[in-house]
Amino acid sequence: MKLLKEHFDNHPDMEIRDAVKFLYQSHMGVGHLISDEATALTRLETEWAQVKADSSASLTESLGGGMCRLQLSACKGKGLAIHTVFCLFLLTAQQAAPDRSGLERDLELVYDLPFPRAAVDAELAQFKAQGCPAVSHSARYWAAYAPAYRVISQKLACLLQLLCAIDQEMSCNPFVRVAIDGPCASGKSTLGEELSQIYSCPLIHMDDFFLRPEQRTEERLAQPGGNVDYERFLQEVLLPLTRQETACYRPWRCRMGGFDAPVTVPPCPLVVVEGSYSLRPDLRDHYQLRVWVEAPLEVRLERLAQRGGSGCLERFRSMWIPLENRYFDACRVKECCQLFISGSKSQ
Repeated sequence: MKLLKEHFDNHPDMEIRDAVKFLYQSHMGVGHLISDEATALTRLETEWAQVKADSSASLTESLGGGMCRLQLSACKGKGLAIHTVFCLFLLTAQQAAPDRSGLERDLELVYDLPFPRAAVDAELAQFKAQGCPAVSHSARYWAAYAPAYRVISQKLACLLQLLCAIDQEMSCNPFVRVAIDGPCASGKSTLGEELSQIYSCPLIHMDDFFLRPEQRTEERLAQPGGNVDYERFLQEVLLPLTRQETACYRPWRCRMGGFDAPVTVPPCPLVVVEGSYSLRPDLRDHYQLRVWVEAPLEVRLERLAQRGGSGCLERFRSMWIPLENRYFDACRVKECCQLFISGSKSQ
């Protein structure tokens, strides 16, 4: 594994058990560390208080296997909040599937490092005899590098730039609203769900404000960004939240041809809005952060076909995608965004 060799080159004082730990984290995740959430959080808080902020350090080091180490000093330096770090750690523990066979296979990679073969034989034999348990860093590694990190999934690590921006905004603003806009099937809903899960915050979908049949006039659809009920969204959601009041709205359900049960959103530290047309010029100033998500057209078309078959794909090709593109161009939506996310791997 190239990553293990790179880690050794960057940490020449590491010992055999540190290489084993690297491989263990790559394949087995961190579920064994979250048997008690309160204890795990207290341990993180203690460690967090001891590390120095380093804004120049890299946030992550890849472990392979879809895992990486999230460096606490870099988190502090770049404004990532401790509770966000803990949530990423917790979600990784809940979602990652241990791969014992992969670990046992990759233990052979330790032989590629410049350790005495007899010592590797003895260490790996003992490790396997014990059932391949989690191991701690060696005393030598601790003394040389003072490791302070949490292992998180690489998928969650892809969100770190956005999470840092959100946490920085929340540190100086008691009420933050984030909008996620971009082309259909680019990953907006997935990103919104991930943020809602990380922050336990409300997620509002612009699809809930789809035009009702009587609103779909030629004149209305001719407006760039006119094919959502943005007036209702503004009055029922954005303005109340901006005034720090409870928002209440009824989602429009196209399939049932009517309104669903009312949804209430009280004033809270973070609210996420996802969907095309969320960043119309008359809406965008009500958000603190504006995010653009995009994916290659071929990826988007494949997702659309999977959602609803060839008929759905053709409707998007002939109607919805051109309407979106006209809105993006006329309203300069991408240009108004502060953050840009690739959604090509998010769904």
